Amino acid sequence: MAKSLRSSSKLAARNRKRYTESSDYAVTAAARLQQVSERLKQRMNQPKLSELEAAEDNDIQDEAMETTKAPEASTMQVDGSEGEPPRKISTSAPRGSRKEQWRKARGLSMHRKSSKSGRAKRRR
Repeated sequence: MAKSLRSSSKLAARNRKRYTESSDYAVTAAARLQQVSERLKQRMNQPKLSELEAAEDNDIQDEAMETTKAPEASTMQVDGSEGEPPRKISTSAPRGSRKEQWRKARGLSMHRKSSKSGRAKRRR
């Protein structure tokens, strides 16, 4: 009868393999453990997320103070109208999908021609 991967006998067998030093399983488990520990060491050396957010908040506040110090009285700017109209996105061009690239590289047309010429006839 088949056993589940979570069965106690299967788990025990894998643990035996993992901690027997002569097995290949132990070598890969040790390499995996080493990679995880390296990642954790790198993560410990990085600044904490709360410190980064505090620094960003200070930068934003400094920029806000600079902009309020010297307002221009002669011109009034409106949000979204910086002189540059939004670019339109074309939806009718070729998509550049992998299939289209493959066909183009071989000199084939993007779409296959229909084998039926004229009107399609329905079978009854």
